[in-house]
Amino acid sequence: MHTATSILVLLVLAGLVASLGDRVGRVAAKRKVALFGLRPRLAAACIAVLTGVLIAGLTLGFLSLVSRDVREMLFHFDELKRGLTALEAEVDALERNRRDLTAQRDRLGRDLDSVRSELESKEQEATALVAEISRTEQRRLALARELTAAEQRLGTLEEQVAADVQRLSKLRTQLEREEASNTRLRQEREDLQQQVTTLNQTYEGLLTEAGQLEERIEALRAGNIVVEVNQPLAYIPIPAQLTLPESQRKIVSTLGGLQQRFEAEGVGFQPVPPAAMTELLNTLSLLTEDVIVVVYSERNVLPGEAITVTFEIAPDQLVFRKGDLIVRINVAAEVGREQLPALFANAFAAVRAVALSRGMLPDLETGEVGSISASDIARAAEQVERVKGKRILEIRAGRDFSTTDTLDSFEFVVKPAKD
Repeated sequence: MHTATSILVLLVLAGLVASLGDRVGRVAAKRKVALFGLRPRLAAACIAVLTGVLIAGLTLGFLSLVSRDVREMLFHFDELKRGLTALEAEVDALERNRRDLTAQRDRLGRDLDSVRSELESKEQEATALVAEISRTEQRRLALARELTAAEQRLGTLEEQVAADVQRLSKLRTQLEREEASNTRLRQEREDLQQQVTTLNQTYEGLLTEAGQLEERIEALRAGNIVVEVNQPLAYIPIPAQLTLPESQRKIVSTLGGLQQRFEAEGVGFQPVPPAAMTELLNTLSLLTEDVIVVVYSERNVLPGEAITVTFEIAPDQLVFRKGDLIVRINVAAEVGREQLPALFANAFAAVRAVALSRGMLPDLETGEVGSISASDIARAAEQVERVKGKRILEIRAGRDFSTTDTLDSFEFVVKPAKD
């Protein structure tokens, strides 16, 4: 309806424009209007045409202004055409979708028929399953009866197991006792092996010391060496509460006494370098326990040479408490009174080695850590003779001994050796 009205309006306007253009042309011809040097008739025709064109343009502009359809037809024709083409393509796509949906509906219908047939088969299987469940329930009742009988048999077996557990507990207790006995025997064997190792090490150390002693004896016989290398010359106890200046005065005083002694014997004494003294004092300032400064000869000194000393710091501590085991020695059954002196000589060599390894310092004059008196040896020999067969001789500390003490008090314990 709107389109027909627009066409009718356009026709009416076209008629009006044509009549108006003709009227303007006639007016121009009557008045003999000249335009651009043209004849009045030709000028009137041109004016009529231009007037018609102008009126037509104004008419189209007015229609475009008042009518959206005219604007779209005049200025958006290509877009409308493209939109129409897109709509046609969309219609084709919708038509194809419709055909696809129709085909899908047909397929779903066929699938529905298949599902219905499958459901019918499942219902048949469910019926068979119900029958199977019924048969299973019957079997369950039979198994329940068998389970009751099995529980009765299980009760009997549990009573038997309880009796077996009691027997097993007794066997475990017996096994633990045997394992404890085996552990004790293994420990004793390890102790014996350790003693053998210690004695071997002691024997090797004694051989080394014997060689060194022979060398020293030869050198002394030759009269060439006055002071040996690493020979201890003095022990200087430095308690922890002693201040650094007091420690320095004590060290300097001891060194002064050594110098006077050796100079009286005709041997020179090299002063300690300040750097060595400073290093020693710095080390002492860092320690918080009682120590002993051991003064050693730095090298062998021949007659006419001066002694050069070096220092070593050893802890001033308790080495043995009263009753502490020093060595344990196996005494064979065949060892009699004749072999005891050699046995005690070896025993004290082991005592000396253990004491030195614990940090005891040897005597400056003799180089020994102590000695066993004849009365101690006689007392220990009596104890060894009273015990028959294989024996173990334990030598223990008779009192407390510190680093610089002389090891001179012992306790002897003799007991049978276990096979």
